[in-house]
Amino acid sequence: MLDKELADRIKELTGWTSGRQSRVVTDTSDWMRINRGDVLRLRGHDFVIKGTRYETRFGIGEQPKYWVFGAIDLENGREKIIKTVFYEDFNVRIGVFKIRCYRSPEKEGRVLELVGGDRRFMQGYTVNDEVGNNVRIIDYIRGETILEHIHSNNKSHEQYFYEDLPGILHKLTESIQAIYHLHFNHTCHGDIRNDHIIIESGTGLYRWIDFDLNQHVSDFDTWSIGNIINYAVAQGICSFSKVLKSNEFSEKVKLSLTPDDGGAFYEYRVMNLKKLYSYIPDSLNEILLHFTINPKVYYTSMTQLLKDYRAMLKADFILRSDDQT
Repeated sequence: MLDKELADRIKELTGWTSGRQSRVVTDTSDWMRINRGDVLRLRGHDFVIKGTRYETRFGIGEQPKYWVFGAIDLENGREKIIKTVFYEDFNVRIGVFKIRCYRSPEKEGRVLELVGGDRRFMQGYTVNDEVGNNVRIIDYIRGETILEHIHSNNKSHEQYFYEDLPGILHKLTESIQAIYHLHFNHTCHGDIRNDHIIIESGTGLYRWIDFDLNQHVSDFDTWSIGNIINYAVAQGICSFSKVLKSNEFSEKVKLSLTPDDGGAFYEYRVMNLKKLYSYIPDSLNEILLHFTINPKVYYTSMTQLLKDYRAMLKADFILRSDDQT
C-alpha cells in the first residue's frame, strides 16, 4: 500500500483514492502486473499509472499494448506515456522480399536522443529501472492520428481531393523530411504507419511517434511512406474488394483494374489510384506507381522520393491561403 504522502499527491492530481493493492514498482520486468494506481519509481522520480494504452488500427478497433502505460508525473502533473521492455520478432513481405522486423527499446532510446527538441517527433528520454530495464518516458501528445483525421472526413472523394488533400500533402512534406533526417543520421523510424503521425491539437503539427521497431533494410521506411501517401490520396483504405462492390465506380473502371495496380506492401489495396479518380494529376500518380507490386521503377532512398514529392506539389498542389489551416 502507498504511503500517505504519495496517496495524498495522487488524490490531489487525479481525485483517486489509492486502494490497498496499489504499490510502488521499481522493477518493470513483469509489466503485466503493473496496474492502474500503481506508482513507477524510476531514478527517484514517481509516475502514477493511469492504465494500459490502446492503439487504433485502420479506424476500426483498438488493440491493447500491455507494455505501454498512460501515466502522470507526480512532480509536475504532466501526462506521460511510459514504455517498458517488450521484444517481438516477425517477418513482413514487400513484393517477393521477406523482411525481418524486431522491437528494440535501445534503438528507440537512441532516436529519442537524436530528435530531442525536434517537434516533428515525439519527445522523451530513457531511464533504467532498478534491474536495468530500458524504460522510455514520453511526453503525451494531445491530438488525433492522420488515420483518424482522414477516416472521419465524410466529404465525397472529389470534394476532399480539392478542398482538404492539398493541405495534408503539404504538411506531409515535413514528415517525409523528418524521416530523411533519421536516415541521414544512420537510423530509421521502422514503423511508419498512418496511425503513427499525430496531428497535434492547437498547433496542427504533424508529429511522428513510436520508434522501437527496427529492420536491417534501409528501404523499409521509404516503402512505408508510400502507404501514407496512398492513404491520404485515397481518403482511406481503398481495396480492390471495396471498389468492386461500390456503386461509385463504373464497370469499365472495375474491369480496368489488374493485380499490378495493387501495392507492394498490401496487395489488396489499389495503388494506381488514377484509374479510379481521373482528376489525380499524373505527377502524383507517378509517385504512387513506384509503390506498386511490379513497379517499372522504385525508390531506393528518401532523397529520390523527396525530390519527386516536392516537384509534384510545386506543379499541381499550389496552396491557397485557406488551404493552410
